[in-house]
Amino acid sequence: MINHDNTTSLIERASAVMPGGLLSPSRRLGAPHVFARAQGAFLYDVDGHQYTDYHCGFGANVLGHCHPAVRERIATVSEDIDLVGAGTMRLEIEVAEALVDCIPCADLVAFCNSGSEATYHALRLARAATGRKRIIKFQGGYHGWHDYVAMNVQSHAQAVGKYDPISAGILEDAARHTVVLPYNDAQVVEDYLHANPGEVAAIIIEPIAHNMGSVIATDVFLRDLRRLTSDHGVVLIFDEVITGFRHALGGYQSIAGITPDLATFGKAASSGYPVGLVAGRRDLMELVGRTGEGSVFMGGTFNGTPSTLAAMQATIDELSKPGFYERLFALGAFMRAELDGILDRLGLRAQSAGFGSVWLIYFLSGPYRDYQDLLRNDDAFDLAFRKEMIANRMIGQPLPLKRLYLSGSHDRATVEKSLDVIETILRRLSTRNTTRA
Repeated sequence: MINHDNTTSLIERASAVMPGGLLSPSRRLGAPHVFARAQGAFLYDVDGHQYTDYHCGFGANVLGHCHPAVRERIATVSEDIDLVGAGTMRLEIEVAEALVDCIPCADLVAFCNSGSEATYHALRLARAATGRKRIIKFQGGYHGWHDYVAMNVQSHAQAVGKYDPISAGILEDAARHTVVLPYNDAQVVEDYLHANPGEVAAIIIEPIAHNMGSVIATDVFLRDLRRLTSDHGVVLIFDEVITGFRHALGGYQSIAGITPDLATFGKAASSGYPVGLVAGRRDLMELVGRTGEGSVFMGGTFNGTPSTLAAMQATIDELSKPGFYERLFALGAFMRAELDGILDRLGLRAQSAGFGSVWLIYFLSGPYRDYQDLLRNDDAFDLAFRKEMIANRMIGQPLPLKRLYLSGSHDRATVEKSLDVIETILRRLSTRNTTRA
């Protein structure tokens, strides 16, 4: 039977049965795309076109698509066991032991299915342990879709410093207990804690704020947060849903040398299979394992499914191989250096940014350390550049300030080819734009 479906016909079908024709507005690429296959660093659409993938499943595909080691481990496990939902599986124990071995803050770990679930559980746990209500997050940080934190992410300039929910339908009574402060400013945090003693349950932070591109927390800021939370009895939560496993097996905490009380993980931990993790101090995590008064409920039918656990095992094995991170970081450094060379040759007010395998271009000049600084970004130019990338078959989010990724399946030849196209795009855009230095 011949399949005559093409992008146009499939988009019509999708629009008839799914809101907006896709699973989320954040998956829009401008023009419609329907993908049929993914392999390594590449995507293939139903019309037979090949794309270089710098989206990497929002960063989840750290090894690249359909990695053979992951596929083989899942196939092997699926011969013996599938969803049980009762008791404990040997596979759960083995993966939990591996996680405790590599994550500095992890005395114990608990599984869930997404990064949003993980941050939701971590915040509930912090509130239960402290008996307090308030949470501190930072402008520009995204910690999931739930009402506790779904606010003040990519805010317009006039919304910074105000309550800025990302969705209609958020219960403001829940959100009002969350305080939004500027990133990389420990003095503001200290002032707030002193002015509101005994009221803050947790501070949640991306140690690299990848949801506003790649703003790195200074060592001083992280050390100050660790000191302040310890002094004030506040639970320090590192949201490592993006940084975890992508930058190091132990997350960015293992690079920075700062150990939080709790940490959340997802995405790259299982190379594209649905996963979330909460890891942390024994006295906190044990509240999840209890029943009765004072216990914290953390359930889910699909928590710790064998396919995801098998993917995690294979991912940890691959990331543990000598030289994996060194090669990935070297490729990221090469790309960012080459981008800076292109920007310099074209005389653009712009700079490469990123860490490890994360990269992007900020269309602004000068230093940046928080979201307020990023308001200088030329969003119109940024958006035009990203749309042109997609038109030239390089996939990434067509939104200003959004991060792009490399995976273990990208190689230098692929990156060099992309850089040639990127230079052509930027040269063409710069001739009709004022973003020149």
